[in-house]
Amino acid sequence: MRQRRGVVRGMGDFSRNREGNFAVLFGAAVSVLALGVGFAVNISQLYNARSSLQGVVDAAVTSTARDLTLGVITEADASKTVQAFLDANGTAGILQANQVVLDKLTVDRTANTVQADAHADVGLFFPLFSTDSMRRVTASTTALYSDKTVEVAMMLDVTGSMAPDWRAKTNKIGDLRTAASQTVRGLLDQNRDPNDPRIR
Repeated sequence: MRQRRGVVRGMGDFSRNREGNFAVLFGAAVSVLALGVGFAVNISQLYNARSSLQGVVDAAVTSTARDLTLGVITEADASKTVQAFLDANGTAGILQANQVVLDKLTVDRTANTVQADAHADVGLFFPLFSTDSMRRVTASTTALYSDKTVEVAMMLDVTGSMAPDWRAKTNKIGDLRTAASQTVRGLLDQNRDPNDPRIR
């Protein structure tokens, strides 16, 4: 009880004091609060910039891999295509035009992958403690492309519903295999386009 009274008395004395104690503590609290807000804004800004950059790089690499797969471009044109996509989408989020820089593009012909590394220099709203006002955020992504001329998409049934049923005299999986074989054979035999050898 005495301790509580002492605290209350001390707070009362502090509030009645006219010698500037309150102003000093208020100034210290406001400066700490301002630092915290500035730091939070910087973190949010860098996070948004990194997220935007990752989205731009993902879109550029995925689109380039698609164009390689479809034969729209060759592997030698991949760098130009990625750069064109980066330029077109470079203003996503808080990024600005010509802010995204392509550092490295790797086309791996063995693994059939396209990998891009890029960065953007972001100007901080609140540079703290004499730190540099620019921060670099980076992003990297890899996408697969295909150079095959035949694509086959199949479904895998793991429920057992396609299993042969001797009581109902049905064999769904067997019928599906026969139909798939006939379809692939028909596609390979009849759908040959010399201008577009891919069969889908």
